[in-house]
Amino acid sequence: MSEIPYQTDRHGGVFPEMSAYASDPNCFGLQLADSVQGWVEAGYCFVWLDFPLEKASLVAEAAAQGFVYHHVNGGTLTLLNCLTADAEGPPDATHYVGVGGVVINDCNELLVIREKYFDGRPAYYKFPGGFVHIGEHLATAVIREVWEETAVQAEFHSLIGVRHAHVNRFGKSDLYFVCRLTPLSEEIQPQESEIAECIWMPVEQFLQHEEVSAFNRNFVELAIRTTGMEVAEFEDYPGLARQAVIELLLPREV
Repeated sequence: MSEIPYQTDRHGGVFPEMSAYASDPNCFGLQLADSVQGWVEAGYCFVWLDFPLEKASLVAEAAAQGFVYHHVNGGTLTLLNCLTADAEGPPDATHYVGVGGVVINDCNELLVIREKYFDGRPAYYKFPGGFVHIGEHLATAVIREVWEETAVQAEFHSLIGVRHAHVNRFGKSDLYFVCRLTPLSEEIQPQESEIAECIWMPVEQFLQHEEVSAFNRNFVELAIRTTGMEVAEFEDYPGLARQAVIELLLPREV
């Protein structure tokens, strides 16, 4: 069998082209065994195999040759095989990343929501927000989430703070970035699938409301008394900045 075409990285990793996998599991097993032998002889450290759902029947052949589950990204399962005793590939991602938007208008009113729950619990008032998509900047994500949940257009102002929690959601921890936004519109249209209520609430009322968590009250107080960190760019930043914009969060100048 011919070796599977592949690419490498500077750390000794091999990335075979999944489009070149043999469709028959037995043929794929022989193809993979020959390829792995060649990669070992070439001195590579580890191999990453990606399997789309339509090629799931091949996974057992890879497992029989020492490959183990590493992570799932969308519809693709990635397996890893360390070819040397001291090889150590990067671990699976350890955190979810979420954003919440503190949106305060010129009338000193805060944009708040109540989520729909399915277990009968009362929903507290909170900030609109949600998960950051792969490849999405924090500032872009919080603007999108505010728009999706409330139909309010806003612009990013600053980062207020970060909560780091170990909530064990599927074995992952959680980073939650709370951001200050300036509203560009005020008409509300709640997202029907997720939001039970969405209103502009006076900030002072929010800070004293019995159906607001201490966590959210603390962040609103921070937003009022601090300037936070703003988005900036370093033009001479190395690496990926040569191909794409890198967004940084830096302290705002007073």
